[in-house]
Amino acid sequence: MITHLSLSQLDMFTRCGEQYRRRYLEEEIIPPGISARIGSGVHKAAETNLREKKRTGHDLPLDAVQDCAAEAYHKALQDGVFFAPEDLPSAKKALAEGKDTVVSLATLFRKELAPTITPALVEERIVIDLPGVDLPVVTILDVYTEDKTLRDLKTSGKKWHDDKAHASNQPTAYREAVRQATGEYPAALLFDVLVNGKTPVLQTLSTQRDAQDTAILARKFQLMCASINAGIFLPAQPDHWCCGPRFCGYFFTCPHIPAHRKILPKRSA
Repeated sequence: MITHLSLSQLDMFTRCGEQYRRRYLEEEIIPPGISARIGSGVHKAAETNLREKKRTGHDLPLDAVQDCAAEAYHKALQDGVFFAPEDLPSAKKALAEGKDTVVSLATLFRKELAPTITPALVEERIVIDLPGVDLPVVTILDVYTEDKTLRDLKTSGKKWHDDKAHASNQPTAYREAVRQATGEYPAALLFDVLVNGKTPVLQTLSTQRDAQDTAILARKFQLMCASINAGIFLPAQPDHWCCGPRFCGYFFTCPHIPAHRKILPKRSA
């Protein structure tokens, strides 16, 4: 039984209703891929640093942030990692490279981003009510700063296009969460993207939201709840990137996938 909603639920339901049904109603939990585990490690290091900065006014030493990221990554791996069948032979190498990536991106965060942030709220859990939505929506803010800037930290293998920031549901919900927590809307909404590559780079994107965005987000949740209550869970389009064995752990047991698509290709000798 679903007792609350979240943006991650909405995103999954929108991508594939069947995946949502399996994950949240049937509680068939499949661990995420290595990219998510990398993100968890970096986020934990950022959270630990910013909590310390809120308390003392100072960032942690670089080596402490790096150690925290590596430890958080290792801990996340203990909860499992999803690999597509064809990726299993290279899984050990990918896991080792993942640790290097975590430390590299945490280093980028500590050197370039952390010194610019004076945190007021860090990893704040705020439950919001949206008009016409029966269940509460749980939000967790990465950081809200003393200069009234709402910042959301992301890790990525490539730079974002501006449209990705403008289309995201997160700033809309987080903007409402800030209003509920502080009594006023944030002055700025930013995505800080730590982009992995030969030379990792920090990309900061600005976006805007208003009351119309909030109404649209509420309508999305309303439609989602109506579909769940009616037992309607539309599968992803077959040509969608998420509908394949590389990105969906439910692929081989999905009733919407024909048997001929579930046959693994033979590996070359």
